[in-house]
Amino acid sequence: MQHKQLIPSLSIPMAPAQNIRSLLQRPRLDVGAQRTANLILHTLRSYPKMMLRDNLLPPFIHPHLIRLDAKDDNTEPLTNCISLVHMTTGPVKGNRKLFWKNVHWECERLYAEHTKLNKWELLAAMQALSIYIIMRLEEGETEHNNVDWLLLSTVTVIARQVGNRSLTTNTQEKGGRDHPSVLWDDWLFEESRRRLCVIYQVVSMLVYFDPAAMCEHPTDLVLSPLPARRQLWEAGDGLAWKAEVERGPAYREEYGMAANGELVRITEDEVYCHESVASQRPTGGREAATWEDWCLGMDGLGGLVMLAASLVG
Repeated sequence: MQHKQLIPSLSIPMAPAQNIRSLLQRPRLDVGAQRTANLILHTLRSYPKMMLRDNLLPPFIHPHLIRLDAKDDNTEPLTNCISLVHMTTGPVKGNRKLFWKNVHWECERLYAEHTKLNKWELLAAMQALSIYIIMRLEEGETEHNNVDWLLLSTVTVIARQVGNRSLTTNTQEKGGRDHPSVLWDDWLFEESRRRLCVIYQVVSMLVYFDPAAMCEHPTDLVLSPLPARRQLWEAGDGLAWKAEVERGPAYREEYGMAANGELVRITEDEVYCHESVASQRPTGGREAATWEDWCLGMDGLGGLVMLAASLVG
């Protein structure tokens, strides 16, 4: 009997199984760090709960973006997210199972359509995905929320598209993102991007979360740039925002958080030219700032940033 020689076949490596749990908690070396990490998680968990109340949104989602949806469907991923979050509060048994099934479908849809979305739809998608990730962290691992692989894959492709829609070049040519010649809507897009980066980077402090590395910032800083001043973010319309911008450069200073938890000032070039040599310079070469400087203008996202500083410091 003649035996056939077994020849190993060449094939494309199999993709990781979609049921692999990816959002694994980072280990903590001491009780104090774990306590701070717990407080950060409590803060993050409050954001989906805010969406259950009328006229209240997390501090990284601007109310104006929801109002834009009255004219078109630019924020459909976010409005869908708000509807799904409300689904989790009902008394009907199995609401969570249905919620995660809908999240699964929504992620598949966003993944399939990400190249066709405009910048506002992409932003709304990233905001919605951040809420789903926070809710996944809140629940821990259950039989219904095994969507880690899909969440991370969708965040990755959407983040790439958002990066391609950045206004970096345009705002730099016009004198910076807060310059009066930059339209309010354009500024809101950029500020929303940076606030989302803060959320995703903080999530990465709690669990292993690879997409956080896609947030562009100088390599020696942990969070950068930090959110803009409350007076700019909470401006009710373009006129109020422009009036705040025109108060002068001193009211538009940019800050970043170093790896030791200290606050430093950063330049506009570092905010918009992440490939420059300046973005690689050591923290010791930066101008130090006090947390009081930044706290003067912090808003609802300030507490999360301060906790993050305590965790890394």
